[in-house]
Amino acid sequence: MTGKKGKIIMFPQTKERLMEEAFAALEAKRYKEALRFLRAAEQLGDHSFPVRLGLAVCCYELGDYDEAEWRLAALLDEQPNNSDLLQMYLAVLLQTNRYSKAETVIRAALRHPSLSASLREQLHQLLRFSEKMNARTLPPAEWKRVRRLLESGDIAEQLQLIKQLEKEDIEPVLPLLKQYLRAPEKSPMAKTMLLRLLTGKQVNETVTVEKFGRCMEVVPSALDEQTETEFASSLLGRLEQQLAAESPSLYETAADIWLRYAYVLYPFPPEPADAAAWLAALHWMASRFLGLDADATALADRYGVEAAEMETLCQNLYEIEELSSL
Repeated sequence: MTGKKGKIIMFPQTKERLMEEAFAALEAKRYKEALRFLRAAEQLGDHSFPVRLGLAVCCYELGDYDEAEWRLAALLDEQPNNSDLLQMYLAVLLQTNRYSKAETVIRAALRHPSLSASLREQLHQLLRFSEKMNARTLPPAEWKRVRRLLESGDIAEQLQLIKQLEKEDIEPVLPLLKQYLRAPEKSPMAKTMLLRLLTGKQVNETVTVEKFGRCMEVVPSALDEQTETEFASSLLGRLEQQLAAESPSLYETAADIWLRYAYVLYPFPPEPADAAAWLAALHWMASRFLGLDADATALADRYGVEAAEMETLCQNLYEIEELSSL
């Protein structure tokens, strides 16, 4: 609240409430929301360790690695024996290809006698990796090319780049690819193609994929596409049973719509897992695409579903059709 002469009047327990909201958002992985609350708390003079750590975590999760790095470095200066901070800081350095800095930090950490055996072994592994990456030459032009194309607004260019990467060593640009997968505004279709690329390359690091407001952490090398798309595949079989004999063209159109939807949504499963509702929606969508008369209420009754639910799923299918036609 603002009083006379623009002075801010503090309500009682404002900071406490901000912290409650911030950590509730953090726990739910709503990082943008948490960041907003934490920045407000900091502006109100709360420079406590939890606030600064929360800000560092939010910056890291949202891809602002520069701010995450300096915040974590400052926190680590205060608590040099904090193994969780050390691991987060190293994750940022490796994510941004600052291998020389990572090597320096690891060597300093290994001099601490209080390290656990498991952490010491992990640090030795990271040290070997950093030394290996420091020893190799990364063409700056290649890094810039990938960044430029991924930031392009032309989806066709992005898809072409991902296709080209199938024949190349993606390790030098893996941080950029991971950043793309977690960016909410990036193309869901390109993310599917990129995730398949990482699976084919047997990438065994955890990556975060965000699509349509849904977020998932996956290890590409462990993804089994057949398992991930089991519901989509079974629905395709039921679609054939329902429509193929009645109208081959209707079935083929509905199948095409469903396959595009499942592809763009991958690795997320369609929701809800209600086969009847999806069958009704696909029947209605395919009829519309073919210029056939289709009564929404009658189709909903045929499949035993609510017309409102069917129409909602049709809207979801239509949005994906728009995306996949770009």
